[in-house]
This record gives sequence, C-alpha cells and structure tokens, in this order.
Amino acid sequence: MMKVGAALACWLAMPLVASLAQSPSDLQGLAAPQSLAISRDGSAVWYKLGEQWWEVKTAPDSQPKRVEDDRSAEPDKPPQVAGTPRLSSPRRSPDGKLVAYLDAEKPYGPSLLFCLSADGRENPKPQALARMPILAFQWARDSKSLWVIAADGADEPVGRLTLDGRFGRVTHDAAMRRTGGLAASNDVLAWVQSDGSHYGAIWVRSRAGKPRILVDPNPQTTKWSAGWVQEVVRWKNTHGEELQGVLARPVHGRRLPLLVDPYSSWRNRFLNIPALGNYVFVKAGFAVFFPDHRAPFSFPEMAFGEDYVGTSKDRDPVDVLADDVMSGVKELVRLGVADPEQLFLYSSSNGASAIDQLLTQTQAFRAAVSHGGVSDWLGYYRTRHALGDETIPGFLGGRTPQDSLELYRRISALYQANPITTPLLLVVGEKDTRYGDTVEFYKTLHALGRPVTLAVYPGEGHELSSAELAELHVRKALEFFRSARTAAR
Repeated sequence: MMKVGAALACWLAMPLVASLAQSPSDLQGLAAPQSLAISRDGSAVWYKLGEQWWEVKTAPDSQPKRVEDDRSAEPDKPPQVAGTPRLSSPRRSPDGKLVAYLDAEKPYGPSLLFCLSADGRENPKPQALARMPILAFQWARDSKSLWVIAADGADEPVGRLTLDGRFGRVTHDAAMRRTGGLAASNDVLAWVQSDGSHYGAIWVRSRAGKPRILVDPNPQTTKWSAGWVQEVVRWKNTHGEELQGVLARPVHGRRLPLLVDPYSSWRNRFLNIPALGNYVFVKAGFAVFFPDHRAPFSFPEMAFGEDYVGTSKDRDPVDVLADDVMSGVKELVRLGVADPEQLFLYSSSNGASAIDQLLTQTQAFRAAVSHGGVSDWLGYYRTRHALGDETIPGFLGGRTPQDSLELYRRISALYQANPITTPLLLVVGEKDTRYGDTVEFYKTLHALGRPVTLAVYPGEGHELSSAELAELHVRKALEFFRSARTAAR
C-alpha cells in the first residue's frame, strides 16, 4: 500500500498549470453586508460592512455615507411565543393583533412561517401559513400580509405572503437573498443579493416600483464574470419529478467537458469562490454543473421544502442520488452543452460523500476528486452517536443501525466499493475528523486494484484554511482531470 506521506509527496510535486481568474487576495477582499436596517418611513437604509456602518437614501442615485451607528429606532421587545428550539424572529403585526414567527415542525424540516393571535386566545395549535420554506420575513403595512424571503429550488425569491397562504413574487431572476436578512418598513423593502455576477449587493424595492440595486460594494465582480454564463437549469428524472440546479459555462462552445459538483442545496449565488474552483474550470473550457439532488445527507427537506423532496424520501437513497444527478447530466448532453465522453466529478464534504456513492453506481465519469467526504456512514454514526449526536438517524427518518443495518451499508461507499473503476483522487486534511474514514476508503480501493490516489494536507482540518491553499487544491484537481483526459486518448 502507498504510504500517506508518499501520496502527499506525489500530490505536491505535480506541476501547477492554471491560475485563478482572480487572485486569492482579490477574492478575500470581497465584502458583503451582514446587517440591514431601514427607517420607519422607508427613506433610508443602514448597513454594516465589516465594522463600519453606512447610510444610504432609498431614492434613486443616492450615495452611501459613513455613520457612527445604524441610526435606526430600537426594536420593540419581541413577544413571547412557545415553539420548538428552532423558533425565531417573533414579531407583532403593525396593528398589534397578530404575532408571526419562524419555526419548524420537525428537527430537519424546513423553516415555516406561523401566525397566531397576539392575545393568545386563538389558534392554540398554530398552522403554517404556507408549506414553502421561509428564510426571513417582515410584516407588511396592512397587517394582512408579510414580506418574505422564501426558498424555491435554486432561487430565494422575495415576495408578499398573505395570511391565507398566497405568495406573489417581487423578484424574478434566481439569486441568493438570505444574507443580511430582509428589512422592510412602510412597504419599502431592502435585502442583500448575490447572483452570478454580483456579490453582496443591496437591493431595494419602493412601494410602487420594481427592484433595483441600491449599493454594490463589489462592482468589480461584474467584470470578473465576463466570458461565461451562470444560469438555473431544470430537468426531469426518470420518475418524472422536476429538479433544479445551477450551470456555469463559457459563453461560447458546445459539447464541453462537464464537471459535476454534487454538493446539493445550491442557490444561484456568486460562485467565483476559491474552494469551489468552478470558474477556474470554466476558464479552462469546462461547463460546471451544480445539481440540487435529494440525497438524504444533504437535508433536502430543510433546504428546499416538502414539495421538492416529493416521494424521494420513500425510495432507496442511493438510487435517488444517482437518478437525480445522472438525469441532469443526460439533459445537458441532450441539449448539446456536455460531451458524454468527458464527464468529471469534483466536490468537498457532503458533495464528496455524494461522489463516493455515485462512483458505485456509474462508470460514466472520466475522473473524480473527492475532498473530505464520508464513505462509511455506519462508522460515522457510531462515532457521532457516542458523542450524543443523532444527526445521521435524523436524515434517515429516525432509522438506526439497530433496525436498518443494511440501509447504513447501502449508503456507505466503503461497503459497495467493488464496482468503482473511475480514477479517483481522495483528498483530506490531516486534522479532519474524516481523515480515518478517507484512509480506510483509500485502503479498500487500493486493495481492489482500483485507480485511486490519496492526498493529505498537513495540519488542515475539514475546511481549507486559506484562499492560497484553496487555489492550490483547485489547480491540482484541474491537472488531475487533464491527465485523465490525456490518458484516455
């Protein structure tokens, strides 16, 4: 067996052949507002960037100015509401008659919006206003509706939710909007939005107008995005269920090599992030696909809601994963985007766990890079259970190895490794709690004579500690894929 040190030496000795479109310092310099506040009349927004507060009027062509603090009125004391440990943000309606709050009906279920009478005499068991996940909310001026940020596949739409559960969008293009929350007053709305070409921009919607950018703290990202397209894609799996994902690709070109990152829970946010590496791959001529599959360890119900999960919760988890991802790949091939002879896998953490499982189900991929995944959910459960952590049974509907041993073995690539023939690069941090799991998976594949390489980052944990190391990781992955493409010719 190759020793860990030898594998690491081979990894670090590989030549560096690509560089990020932007340097690590460029990417580390990006800043997004983490706090928003709005004046009572909706005429001004305060936001915190780093340690500094800024003020900007909501009228067109307003310019931000520094202020000592957020200048907003002190919030009212929140009402007391009983609920689960996930209950948050209880708020009275403007007329004082109702209280709305976020809560979940089960530990790994979606965050829903509930409403009850402020005097507590009605609705002893409140029902959610709608089944769609709600990430943030504020009362509307009429006390009969609420402004919300919802979750809808790859989008986090902003809209108005009425007390009878009807939702009307005010945003149209898919984006991530949860960071910074939702500020609303006098039916003027403000939120922080990241999409394919913007990072952390503050958007505003007047009472009568359409949404527009109020402040863009990172205008350089628009230039960085020149030359590629980032879009939401939709397809149906073999069960006829509609799924979503995000696709990043060069503006020009067809039948491109396709890199699949099966982490799931993707929104159409700004993805030019070092550890993802997607735009390094795009600059190198790849299309990069981020499918939102329903593998249980990605907590799909919490991320997307019950409707998106559908009947997948009642089917074999590995079949669900393979069907969701591969049907999406098939659709991109059908559309002429992807070359079926040049398919690759790349991801970290939960995405790496998905890669390990996918490789037991298909030989369609030319090569794969799996960083910090779990190949043995049975062993992972035993380790976490000893610490009082019941997360694994949580995503399996309460099932434990005591009653579902074969299920745990089924979802564990370590016990299903024989079909794997794809060249695989396993990467893990020396201090990652998943280090032992990764080494055991490597040993198993190596004993089977499979094309597997192990790379260990000394002193690193589960996440890469610097943008520079993330850049190195991405460069090496690209070189690994290029080597696989060359070897197959």
